[in-house]
Amino acid sequence: MQNKDTLTLRWVKGYTTQHVLLVDNRTICYPCGNFLIFVDTETKEERVLKCETGSIGAFTANSNSKVVAFAEQRLKPSIYLFNFPELSKTAVLTDGAELEYTLLDFSYMGFYLASFSSIPDFTLTIWNWKTGDNLCSKSLMRMQACVLLFNPMNQLQLCLASCDRLLVWNIERCNKFHLLTEVNVELPAEDGTMTFHEDFRISHDCSALTYYGPKMLISAQAGLVGEMAKTFVAQEFQKTIVQPVSVCWTPTSDLYVGCKKGQLLHVDADLHKAVVLAGPSLEFPTGVENVPEWPISTIRMNIYPTLPPCSVNTLAFSTRGLFAAGKDGKLYCIKLKFANLEVEECWSAGSSIRNITFSADYASLLIATEEGLAFLYNPLEEADVKTTLNVYSGDFVSAMFLGTGTQYCVSARKLGIMQVWSLKDGKNISTLALSERISAMACCPSSDHVALATETGHIYYANVVTVETPQLIHQVFLHRMPIQSLKYDPEGQFLVAGCSDGFIFSMNAKPSKLFKVFGYTEIKAEILGVSVALNKLRKNVDCLTLSCQPGEHKCHGGTELTMFQLLGEVAAASTYINNRGMMSDVAIKKISCHNRLPLTSAVHDCEDNLYGFCSLNRSIHKYKIIKEVNNKTFNLILQVKVQAHQLGPGFLHLSQDQENLASAARDGFIQIRDANSMEINFETQCHSYHSGGLGSVDFSLDRQTVLTTGVHDGTLICFSSKFDTENTLRHKAAIEFSVSTFSLLSQTSKTENKVLDLMEQKYQLDGKEDSHLPMSKSSTFSVSSNISHGSTAESQRLNDERSITSLEETWLEKKNKEAIKKDNFHHADVKAHLREGIKKLRQTIHIMMMENERVPQNERLNQHEFNLDLKEQKKLHDEGEEKVAKVRESIEMTNLANQYLREVIKRECWDQMEVKGRMLEAFYSGIAVTNYSKRERSKKELDLLKQITRQRTIEQIDMKARKDIVETPPKKEEKEEEEAEEDDSKEEENPAVKGSLTYLYGLVNPYLYKQLDLHTKDQKINQIILLQDMIYNIKAEFNKEFDATYKLKEVEIARVNDRNVRIREIIMQLDMDEAVWVPTMSNNEKPERDLEVLESEISAERYLTEEQKAMLEEEFKAEQLRILLAKADNWRERALMDMMGGVLEAKKSDILKMEIPAPLFMVIPDYEWNEEQIRQAKEYTIKEQALSEEKDKYRKGCKAQVMQETKVMVDQFRETYDDLVAEDRLLERGFRKEFFDVNAAMVDQLYKIYKRRPKLQMKRAQVATANPFGHWSETASEGHINLLSSMEELNASRFKPEHLDQVVWERLCEIRNMKIESEHQVKLKAVTLAEMQTFLQKRIEEDEHCNQMITNYTQDISSLCDIKSQFQMNLMVQLVLKQGQVEVMSDDFISEYNNSILLHKAVVEDLNNTIQLLGEKKVAIMVECKDFKKGIVQLEWEYRKMLMQMDDLHNKIRDILKFTITRQAQMYLREDNYEARVTDHIMVMERSVDGQETFHDRVLLQKRDNIKKLQKQISQLKRDLKTIDQLLKEQHISVSERLHIQEMTATVKPEDEARARFKELMQHRRLVELTKAQVEDINTLRMELEKQRMRTFPVLSDREQQTYS
Repeated sequence: MQNKDTLTLRWVKGYTTQHVLLVDNRTICYPCGNFLIFVDTETKEERVLKCETGSIGAFTANSNSKVVAFAEQRLKPSIYLFNFPELSKTAVLTDGAELEYTLLDFSYMGFYLASFSSIPDFTLTIWNWKTGDNLCSKSLMRMQACVLLFNPMNQLQLCLASCDRLLVWNIERCNKFHLLTEVNVELPAEDGTMTFHEDFRISHDCSALTYYGPKMLISAQAGLVGEMAKTFVAQEFQKTIVQPVSVCWTPTSDLYVGCKKGQLLHVDADLHKAVVLAGPSLEFPTGVENVPEWPISTIRMNIYPTLPPCSVNTLAFSTRGLFAAGKDGKLYCIKLKFANLEVEECWSAGSSIRNITFSADYASLLIATEEGLAFLYNPLEEADVKTTLNVYSGDFVSAMFLGTGTQYCVSARKLGIMQVWSLKDGKNISTLALSERISAMACCPSSDHVALATETGHIYYANVVTVETPQLIHQVFLHRMPIQSLKYDPEGQFLVAGCSDGFIFSMNAKPSKLFKVFGYTEIKAEILGVSVALNKLRKNVDCLTLSCQPGEHKCHGGTELTMFQLLGEVAAASTYINNRGMMSDVAIKKISCHNRLPLTSAVHDCEDNLYGFCSLNRSIHKYKIIKEVNNKTFNLILQVKVQAHQLGPGFLHLSQDQENLASAARDGFIQIRDANSMEINFETQCHSYHSGGLGSVDFSLDRQTVLTTGVHDGTLICFSSKFDTENTLRHKAAIEFSVSTFSLLSQTSKTENKVLDLMEQKYQLDGKEDSHLPMSKSSTFSVSSNISHGSTAESQRLNDERSITSLEETWLEKKNKEAIKKDNFHHADVKAHLREGIKKLRQTIHIMMMENERVPQNERLNQHEFNLDLKEQKKLHDEGEEKVAKVRESIEMTNLANQYLREVIKRECWDQMEVKGRMLEAFYSGIAVTNYSKRERSKKELDLLKQITRQRTIEQIDMKARKDIVETPPKKEEKEEEEAEEDDSKEEENPAVKGSLTYLYGLVNPYLYKQLDLHTKDQKINQIILLQDMIYNIKAEFNKEFDATYKLKEVEIARVNDRNVRIREIIMQLDMDEAVWVPTMSNNEKPERDLEVLESEISAERYLTEEQKAMLEEEFKAEQLRILLAKADNWRERALMDMMGGVLEAKKSDILKMEIPAPLFMVIPDYEWNEEQIRQAKEYTIKEQALSEEKDKYRKGCKAQVMQETKVMVDQFRETYDDLVAEDRLLERGFRKEFFDVNAAMVDQLYKIYKRRPKLQMKRAQVATANPFGHWSETASEGHINLLSSMEELNASRFKPEHLDQVVWERLCEIRNMKIESEHQVKLKAVTLAEMQTFLQKRIEEDEHCNQMITNYTQDISSLCDIKSQFQMNLMVQLVLKQGQVEVMSDDFISEYNNSILLHKAVVEDLNNTIQLLGEKKVAIMVECKDFKKGIVQLEWEYRKMLMQMDDLHNKIRDILKFTITRQAQMYLREDNYEARVTDHIMVMERSVDGQETFHDRVLLQKRDNIKKLQKQISQLKRDLKTIDQLLKEQHISVSERLHIQEMTATVKPEDEARARFKELMQHRRLVELTKAQVEDINTLRMELEKQRMRTFPVLSDREQQTYS
């Protein structure tokens, strides 16, 4: 029978690790696990929006548009957008990231949404969130962005910041094409100076000699090229830059940037230069030397005030100033007034502030802390601070129902916080904070108290009788190990605590017994879980523990199960507990069992049924416990095995009536089953696997309320379960159990609650006297002082408490101490006697050894001969040898068994596998992915699958035929048929795989049954086989992608190894001792390595025979010969490197990455090259030049293509714009045609109404408003909407002219609305066309700039080449010789002295002195001549300068003479109070305008009277015309008769008379044409006169007006 139980969400509580935002002026929202929570700050009402696909990642909200957006956490995530308060889905944005989004942000106004994704793409994407289109994107590799924010004043500008970069992005539009352009803001150093200047890159010559060569960059001296040369900074100039953590825009589009260490930066909007406004220790008083030189900016300051550390982690701007906050928990208001920076401390939150943000009306500031508190701060009234959120942060340990669980529940967090919640609405009733971390929690069913276990081994008991003020009443220090499990029995008699080292303690759960500790038992293994069940028939309480043995992985589960009975008060007082507090195994009937499969969780009931969760196959097993008589073990018989969750590990929880079994795992789903049949009642996803899944589950007594907590998402969820209405027995049984249990525990609860109140009073009195009692605080508002993170005082307090705890004795230590004391007292005499005997024996042996030293050497005994018991020594030696032999034999047998097991495992799990299991690991990140190992399907399975497929095909054909025959649907319209087809396609998409990711691989099996069509056993079997086939296909598809990626990694490794060969050559040539990273495959990626033992894995030296040695030597020689032959001529690699650059195929887009390696000999001077090297250098130059030209060609081609496409786009849009303008003009020209049925006078009046537009009041910015961006909020669309709303008023009937038909008026309104819409479209198109033209102009300017830079670089290169050539060709070197040394030529040296004369040295010296004197005179004369010439040149220069100044002055005089001074300028110069004169003139003009308007109204009245008179005349003329028409008809008849008579009686006229008659007719025709032309000229002149009269209308006299009229 199929269950129809339902599980509905009641409320969700928790806090987020992200920012808390405002979705409107009074509603805050924040993500929490899989949910988005909205809280009304006034009514405290909460609404929840669930993400159906898992947990929520990045999140943002826009309070202006009232829309929220969040990204899901999954593979290829999507972004969902919802409206508020309807919470209706507006758009889904897809294909923007591969793994996750990290940042989202809306534009202040408009339709833009920016997103930033992390690994592996690091992409900034701009979306149109209204249409869901991806407008543009930009990849920023390896940038870990932390801030993303749009400019409120410009929706086409945003800021993206990381810890080392600050980027300002501009969105440039060209119709529907968008482009992101980047502006990199250079960040200063932490000391406030700039990190880099241009002169830093040029080396300074510190030598004494003058150097006239070219200045070289430091990067050039280091031999760096490419991007590294551009960004290289010498080590002496390197500084630590600031790290941005927050960003805030200003109304002037400037940026304020908060840094990690407290610096506050200002970034100018025009120059994009960062200036340090303030810092934690940055002060430069006036007059201090060595002040850093700041770049040019709009702000210069001489004094930089000091900000407290960590106070600018979040920023918000308003008209009052810049608000900042951070980890110190204080809110600051920073005011910048001229050159002064004032910092005002506004308010303190008491804990670290996460983010601050203003509401849409800027009336309140939202402050969210790290502790889970949120406040609304009024900047105008600082005392007005309202708490809006009070849920606290941190991961939950568990959540349970308090007492009988009808009104309240209790939760505990790992940080030491216990909270009481209302089950009705989820309201936080109270909070209790401990000074220690909580590891487990349990609620007593027999009284209103809670037990809290800590990681230090304490158990604290809290009194929750008064839920508003919970208090600690008792504590027990059990053990020095963390307590991992804490369980009460169903009747609240016992409390069981399990420690991580295997100790299990049993305690009395009743406050009246002072929570006495009965004793403990030891499991000798790590405990994973404890289960307690009450057997009412046997009247005992059974305890079950699950533990893992040493060597077993904890996450895989444990295999050891232990059961024992809990001892009561009478048994505890007996001899079954020894002096050390350990309970006897016999007394507690302790038995154990070793299960074959490891279990991560195990629970049992009173009927000896055990339920276990196996994480290996993610299934739930139901066992029957079989206890053996007089034995210490028990056996498990498997009864039912069901498949449970997709991910493990998981845990189980049994309801108190033992009817429902809840299972939860890492996948985040909770499944509730019937404990007897193991069928699922309902299943839902309440947490995400990204945050670890579920952490705890608890049922109420009636099973109608379920509590769940997450592992790491900090979320508490309350569900309401509803039973199937058709199955009333289950509902009735649950109610009866709840009523009976409540009546059973109510009396006990009343008695024990009274004791709890007394204990609370006593505990408070003891706490005042004893300062070592634990710190606690209960509150409904804030306990931030007790749970603050990272503060020094808190750390010191915790250290002090740990030191106090280390000095305190545990209950176990006290018991051991008491037992030792009793044993010492009981056996004191025996111990004293034995010590005395041992002491005498030691003295005797010592005397004997001393005497042995004095005897001769041949008589002296050895040291071991003084052993008193040789037989015992020999016996021990023999026993040791025997044990060694047994161990050796055991090891050999174990090795033999392992070898056999290895062969079996290899045959079953490796050889028979069609696809071997292996792993694929990333190079650096540590991420690993495994494939699916598969066996080859047998022929029997394939035949069965074919049979079922054929059967399903026949069934589907038969079902379709039946529908066609039996069902005759009525004829539908086309839309209904399309909707029906869509519904059918939707139904066919998901028959039986709802919630699966199968559709991502496109492997949906069409033969699957629908979930509601499974009735017979054969259908279920067929469904199982079809699902197994689908799973097989999914695994096969995944394996294909895995193999492709695996091969790609192999190719990359091979490519890196090829590059490493070249890298090693370079390192060898540079004589550098550096290791080269060599990528390798691990054993997980190559599992076949585990089947072979390599020699490197054997640490012991291998024994080799002579034959093996000879064989190895021959192999070594052969390998050496092969290597030599390979080195001789590796023609394959050489050809590949020379011809293809080391690759077989090069993509067109990779041409920019290609480089031609330079020959090795080019590092030596070129004059040392031989002819072959010169030839190779020329070839390299030609190849390099060709590659450079190819790169330039490719770049220019790309730019030209973009440019061409943009030009085509602009031209096409211009044509569209021209067509739209032409259509708009046609609407106006065709106005009169639309009213052909209306008289001309009325048409003219209607045309004036048609041209009338409402006068919109311009929104002016109010001075008192706090919104600095308010006056920029109205967009073109809003203005158009306001215009349409005003037009609705003009379309009202009260503006309709008199005597106008209503149909005509409606037609006029419709045509006018069409005209307004057309004008609006023309304006929009005009704006778009202007943007496109601006975009095209920028691209043209960029292209010209790039071409100019290329030209400049080419000229610089040519100049450098010329300088280089000059320095290479100029071989003359000037040498300065000392006095007395003469340089002579060696080839002209005189070697014979036959014709020489010997002179005295004095003669030579006199001659030298004379030459020196004359030389000095000559030099002095030359210097004088040079100075004279210099003076002449200087005078000439001054003369030319004066001539130029004279020309300049002449030009200025000419310009001054030609300068025209207008009357307005003369008036401005002549009048003292020009503004008063202008005001008077304006007043005169206003009076003139008023007079003109009055005169105009009077003229209009006269015109209207004239029109009425003319209309009367026209009507009279029409009547006269009718009479004349009748007369004309009669005259026509008479004329016709007379012409007929004349023709009959007339004679033939002569030709001359006919000619004369013809001339008269022609003359008459010319006169008529002349008259018409003159009439047209008169009309034209009259119209021109009318225009001139209108221009000079204000100055005409009444007489002239009458004349013209």
